[in-house]
Amino acid sequence: MLFIGNSYTYVNDLPNTLRQLALSLDDTMTVASSAPGGYTLFQHSTYAPTIAAIESQDWDFVVLQEQSQLGALPFDVTTTELGASALVQRIEDNHECTYPVFYMTWGRQDGDAQNCASFPFMCTYDGMQQGLRTNYIALAEWNDSYTAPVGAAWKAVRDAHPTISLYDADGSHPSPAGTYLAACVFYCTLYQESCAGATFNGSIDAGTAAILRSIASSTVLDEPLTWNLDVPNGTSALLDGASVGWNWITLIHNGEGEHLWVCSDGQTSTSSTPTFTFDESATYIITHTYNDPCGNTDTVTLTFNIVLGVDELAAATQTKVFSGLPGVIEIQGARGGETLTLCDAQGRVLQQERLTGTMHRFICGAGLHLWRISDEHGNLRSGAVVVR
Repeated sequence: MLFIGNSYTYVNDLPNTLRQLALSLDDTMTVASSAPGGYTLFQHSTYAPTIAAIESQDWDFVVLQEQSQLGALPFDVTTTELGASALVQRIEDNHECTYPVFYMTWGRQDGDAQNCASFPFMCTYDGMQQGLRTNYIALAEWNDSYTAPVGAAWKAVRDAHPTISLYDADGSHPSPAGTYLAACVFYCTLYQESCAGATFNGSIDAGTAAILRSIASSTVLDEPLTWNLDVPNGTSALLDGASVGWNWITLIHNGEGEHLWVCSDGQTSTSSTPTFTFDESATYIITHTYNDPCGNTDTVTLTFNIVLGVDELAAATQTKVFSGLPGVIEIQGARGGETLTLCDAQGRVLQQERLTGTMHRFICGAGLHLWRISDEHGNLRSGAVVVR
């Protein structure tokens, strides 16, 4: 497994602590890390040593840890969400069966004074911890990843055993006991088994180590659905893209496993990029079953409302529909007086906009969007765009 993080990962050598804990339970693992001090997920997403580490082998797990303060702040004021999605994409492009694991860290011992004025919830440990919990769970859900709930176990120890010192003297970094607790949580998360029987205690006394193993085990195993541990990674049958013409649609899925596409009009395909053509305007249902190389299966049902028309405007007008900024669709080369219709990957209409000039910019959600531009004569242009 590979750890991507910063000082919360390398202080007291969390990867090696986990490796030794696993060995005492008769499990073996190879660990590596890319953890420059203070690094954020967004920095890692373009950091050459991190990219090289991801691509160096087919990992079973890659751990993603955000900078300790950014991880608790609202996503709209940080680059956390963008960095996380970019790293997960790179991880899965390297090996479809790798599980990304988000490392939920802990609130600072007395809150975060640096961000307290702008974000009052950061003024206290409890407020900061709740921010971390909410954000890391969301990141895992959005990216089909695990959450390693170190911060949740940390809070349980603070609440039940306040005399156990989990912090270093700076009130931020982990003490040896804090790192040991994190290793216990990771073991339970990855193996989905209790670590209570481990004989490796690290540098802490046996009694404290036993308490930390017990709390880590119950934190993870009592709420596996909360931590997204039921999600098989790399097994989404949802589209990665699409191309649309006046009477055809090409669906794109980048998975390297086996595909079966079945359209309600009888068309079928086993390609990863099937093209379906249509003779009449109607609603078509396409079912995609995907068997990934990891032995998992997923099926989605896609609904498309196909409206046949002539796209003679395509030759006369060079219209460009693209996403240059996160959450934004831009249109260049519109003629004016046309209507833009945006649909999701299942063909459901998301929004319609009147185009009154040649250049437009619209706010929209992230994901794959099918677009259609029509004029008052019924002429159509269509395509697909992926919005970050």
